[in-house]
Amino acid sequence: MTVSDLTAVVDRLLDPDSGCVWNRVQTHASLARYAVEEAYELVDAIEDGDTDDVREELGDVLYQVVLHAGIAARAGEFDLDDVAESAREKMVRRHPHVFGDERADTVDEVVRVWRAAKAAEKSSRTSVFDGVPRAMPPMERAVKLLERLEERGDVDTVVASVVGSAEAGAGAGAGVVVQPGVGAAGADAGWGVDMLGAIAEARRSGIDPIESLRAAVRQLEAQGRAAD
Repeated sequence: MTVSDLTAVVDRLLDPDSGCVWNRVQTHASLARYAVEEAYELVDAIEDGDTDDVREELGDVLYQVVLHAGIAARAGEFDLDDVAESAREKMVRRHPHVFGDERADTVDEVVRVWRAAKAAEKSSRTSVFDGVPRAMPPMERAVKLLERLEERGDVDTVVASVVGSAEAGAGAGAGVVVQPGVGAAGADAGWGVDMLGAIAEARRSGIDPIESLRAAVRQLEAQGRAAD
């Protein structure tokens, strides 16, 4: 079985006459949540360390890519070859130390080269936050935004402005008005600001807040299952 064989399966599923009714009515938007779910299932498999599960979940992620490409091809937008070519071009551009004349002998140097290449590609962006997906889970998105501020060099200033405005009761932090108190659906912006401050402090201390919380949640699940 090769990728072309999988593409043939997707083509059959999307066939307007003999394909699958469910597949034929799908769009990029309707399939978006499945891409997220499959990615999380892959992470679970990686954490469990089961090679067979990793292989299976990688296949599910690949299927999502091929299905999206098949839908796009039928709309005359792009196909799987276009997707692969875009990825190939990007990797070549962002690894000039491998495919060009740059030199990078350490991980830190590779990161520097990667960031420089990416910055050149995204020169039209007007904010350091451009390109951070809004659909990311809040903690992951907070960490990504903090990373961008760290690269720019003013993370402490921006975080302090958010935390300080919340403590004052109202004010502007990074261009956003922060109003402590309970909002829609039980949201409490003040609690959220406290959490943001804790995440920023954890990063300053060399702690990975995402992995730390994941470890605590795994422990919670294990203890909960033990009580079943």
